[in-house]
This record gives sequence, C-alpha cells and structure tokens, in this order.
Amino acid sequence: MRRALGVVVSTLVAVLALAGFAVPASAGPVEAGDEIRNFTIEYTVSEDGVLHVVETIDYHFGSTGRHGIYRDLVTREPYKDDDSKDQEYQVSNIEVSSPSGAPDEFTEKTYEGNNGRYGELQIRIGSASETVSGTEATYKISYDVRGALRHFDDHSELYWDATGSAWSAEIKRVDIRVSVPGGVQKTECFQGRTGSTEQCTSRVSGEQGVFGGTNLAAGEGMTIVAGIPAGAVQNDTPIVVDPPSWLKRNGLSWLQLIGSGLVTAAAIVIAALYAKLGNKDQRYAGMPPGTFPPDGVAAPPVKDELAEDQIPVAFAPPRIPVGEGGLLIDAKATTVETAATLIELAVRGAVRIDNTGEHQEVVLLNPAAATAPHEQALLSGIFPNLLVGLHVRLKRGEVGERKLRNAHDAMLKALREQVKQRQWYLRMPRAGGGSAFKNGFGCACMAMIGIWVVGAGLMGTVISAATGGLGRAVVVAVPVIAVIVAIGIWIGIRGRGQRNPAGRAVADQLIGFRKYLATAEADQLRFEEGEDIFSKYLPWAIAFGLADRWQKVCEQLVAAGRLTPDPVWYYGPSYYTSGWTAGAVSSTVASSFDPPPTPSSSGGGGGSSSGFSGGSSGGGGGGGGGGSW
Repeated sequence: MRRALGVVVSTLVAVLALAGFAVPASAGPVEAGDEIRNFTIEYTVSEDGVLHVVETIDYHFGSTGRHGIYRDLVTREPYKDDDSKDQEYQVSNIEVSSPSGAPDEFTEKTYEGNNGRYGELQIRIGSASETVSGTEATYKISYDVRGALRHFDDHSELYWDATGSAWSAEIKRVDIRVSVPGGVQKTECFQGRTGSTEQCTSRVSGEQGVFGGTNLAAGEGMTIVAGIPAGAVQNDTPIVVDPPSWLKRNGLSWLQLIGSGLVTAAAIVIAALYAKLGNKDQRYAGMPPGTFPPDGVAAPPVKDELAEDQIPVAFAPPRIPVGEGGLLIDAKATTVETAATLIELAVRGAVRIDNTGEHQEVVLLNPAAATAPHEQALLSGIFPNLLVGLHVRLKRGEVGERKLRNAHDAMLKALREQVKQRQWYLRMPRAGGGSAFKNGFGCACMAMIGIWVVGAGLMGTVISAATGGLGRAVVVAVPVIAVIVAIGIWIGIRGRGQRNPAGRAVADQLIGFRKYLATAEADQLRFEEGEDIFSKYLPWAIAFGLADRWQKVCEQLVAAGRLTPDPVWYYGPSYYTSGWTAGAVSSTVASSFDPPPTPSSSGGGGGSSSGFSGGSSGGGGGGGGGGSW
C-alpha cells in the first residue's frame, strides 16, 4: 500500500518522473558453433535520401536441424541530442531469398523495449515445418530505410551501424560497399563492442566507399561512415518523433492515477463552474441571435446566456471567408480551415483540383481570384512564382519538405490578423499570436502564482515526507496539484478567447447555418436553377465536418438531374463515382498541410554528431543483430 501511494505521490508532484534511456538490444544466447562466414552488404543512397540495402549472409549453423535465421533491425530509439524525442528508422519493401535453396519464407514482427521508446523489427526467415539441409545456408535480404542520413553544412553523411552488435553468432568477414549520388567523398570504419574505436578497413574506390572487417565476436558490430557531397541528396536529415505517452514511459497506469483524479475533483468542479459562469461571450441586449442593432439604435452588451439549441437555423452563411468562419465558430484554425479555403478558391476559379485516380494535384488557374490576405498567402506558399498552369501534388511532405506546411502557417498567420481586424473578439483565442491573458500583467501574475504553487508545494511535500512520512506528504501534495489543475483549466478556457457582441452575432449565424447543413434533406435545399449549390457550400461543409453528409444529400439532386454530375473546379474520373469525393477532399487536402516528420537523429548511436569526429562502433544510426532458430 505504501508503495502504491508512493507512486501516486510521485505522479502528482510530476517532477520526480524517471527519464527514459535507450536500452540497446543485446546479443541473444550464443548458439554453439554458429558463424557468419561472409556478411556482404550493398548500400545505395538515392537522390531522395532513401537508403536501399541488400545484405547477403553466408550462415554456418553449429548443428543440423535448424529452421533458419532471424535479422533484427532497430526502428526506434531515444534521440541522443534531446531525450524528450525519439528517432525513427522507417523500414519498408522487405524481400528475402536464399541463393542456396534454404527455406526463405519470412515473417515480420515488431518488438518494443524501454517502455516503448526502443523498437526493433525482426525478420524471421525459414519454415517452422521444414529445416535447413545440412549446416550451410545463404540468405539475401533487401529493404529500404528512411531517416538513415545526417546533414551537415559541408556534406551529408551515412553514419550507420551496419551489422548491428546483437548477433548471437561470430562474424568472420564483413564486406560493405556504399554508392551515393556524386560519389563517396571520404570514409571511416569502426568495429568491436559498442563504444569501441578500433579501426576496420575503409577506402574510396572509384565513386564507392569500400569497407571491410574480420573476426567479430558475438555482441560485436561494425559501423561505417560515408561522406556524401553537399546538396547531392534530399531529405538527408533523420526523423524525430514524439515518444510514447508520459504514462507509458514512466511505467504508470490509469489505475494509479484514479486517486489523483478523485483528489483534484474539487478543483475541477471550481474550474467547471468558471467554464459555465465565467469567460462568457457578450451579445446585443434585446436582439435576436445572429442579428445586429439597426443604425442609430443602442444595444448594450450583456453576458451570453443562450444555449446552442436556442439559435435558429440560417439558410446561408454570413458573407465572410470560410477560414474566418472556421476560426470564429470554435476558436481554432487548423488544416481543416486550410482545406476549406483551398476548395473555396477552387470554386471561385483560382485553382483546379485534378484527380488522376492514384493521386491528387492542385493546378493554379487565376491568382487574382484570391482577394483576402490569407487566400493570397496560401496561394503564394503553394505556388511561389504564381505561374498559371503550375501543378502541385497534394500529399504530406517527406522529411524536411515543408513547402505546403509553410503555406498553411502563412495562411493562418494572415487569417488571425484578419479576424483581429474584424474586431469580433474582446480577447483573441490563444494560438500562434493569441494570448490567454488580457495583458502582460495578468500573464506575470499567473506565472508568479504558478512558481509559488509548484515551488512551495514541492518543498512542502519533501519536508513533510521527511518529517511526517508519506501520509503528511500526500496531504501537502494533493492541494498543490488541485490548484495547479484548476489554474491549467482556467488558462485553457480563457485560451478560447471571448467574443464581443458583433463576434457573437456572426458566430450565431455560423451555428445556424451549420444546423442547416447538418439537418436539411435534398428536397429542402433552397437554390436557383442552374446554381451549383454543392460547390457553393462544400467549403463550409468541410469546415463544419459535414462534407460526407453534404455530398450524400447533393448526390440525390444529381440523380434527379437538378445538379451537374461534376463540379467545374474538379477534373478527373466522374466525381460522384471516383471514390475521392467530399470527405476525401477534406482529409486529403488537410493532411497535405500536416507538418512533415521532424528532421534529426537518435539512438544508442544517433544524434546529430558526425562519424568523422568522435565516431565509434555502435555510434551510428540503425543497428540490430540476429541469430538462428
């Protein structure tokens, strides 16, 4: 019981959580007599930064009756330069064969360690129902890796734990060749246990890097370094991702947090009361929802007490850009608003969406159709030269490719400024340039309160634990965390911003129109003959998360001959049967503006260091090992 309470206390205080450290794989049990007679590896770095690998392993089994071998590849490890991040090695396109005729069927299985911060992909080769004939077999394994390279100002670099140091067999000979665009500039090689600086042979031969090592004992590996000319490859920076959740990294469970949740209930209740009674929008006194007072008529602001179901349906959106409406209605601007804005531009003739069936592109037609600053920022980001006829594929960028993400960021910056100029908010929502506080004084006060609560609470908990034991420490820690939670909720609620009466009126119009799109059936839609109501309101349906429903409703009008089958802003297979329609438009376009994987590197090796300065065996990226079964 005392141990469980100790876990709860450490969780509540939230400053004694143990940091995760990489747990590199160790060699498995040594199979007596197992040897790798020859380990030949061919690395080819493509211009887009992908490492193509072909490994040929001449394996000698110490006894007969074996089924095959397994090859372990590291796919995740903590980022050496920032332990709050992890690095990924994205392995794909695995193929296996056996030139010697051994069973070459294979399975893939992933393993996790270090609370999810270390990952391996195991390629298990052979058949459970069949054994290798004799004691000799040759296996050929090919695969691709993204995130293997490192970037420096004067060169790119493959610093790679080639064999890995977790083999359960001795490796008698290793031969490695590396081919890169522009030719390998220089080489380095290390062998031995992790951290060893023992040299193995390396040289530049023609345009290739050539490496060799001999007599690696079980648990030893070989690491190579190959210099690549600056600018010869793209995406030459490794991939850094967020680690597993804080709970998983620290070995905690939700059951252990139930106690802390109950204790903080009082603070949450207080915060909930604030959410209900405080930070309310203002609206015009005596005016129906969504309306403005006539000119010359004074309507003082009052606290908004209306529930959403009291707001009437509106049959058209307010005359504002869809991006502004998306930010105003829920205080958030994301890639959904970017997708809705791009489709709005397409409907107006600024761009066209081309669907090949396999991928989608946006084509620039008329830049002048983008009139609002945020629309101009979006088009300029996608098409820097604004040349009519340019095509840009809609897909999430690879490592380091931020073109579309930068266009999204520029659009949101301009969008927030537009909304600010509209004067719809007493306090703008917190996001890029927003603030949760009305002025710097409020921010400073809350910072001082936070420092006092955390500092005094931590000190009080430690002193109480030392003088009165665990029980007294809990008594002190619980109210500290309760106050911190209450402050956090208060900050979050204020971060949504506060609309003034004008902003509230426009938001009412948006909510009313959202109700219309969410409930109207095909025979209830109001539109003039020849009007493409589907395209007209599709940007709003995307912003409201109603794209799929809106298409189903309008598809009935198409079937009845009241709407044209294909929107004018779309080119490709029949729109309503292509499989890439409304909801897919939203998700595909929105995901195109998601941030690419973060460049950098990690691991038992990893990090951003160069193998040419302070390199060692096991100090590069990748790694792993293998054995027999």
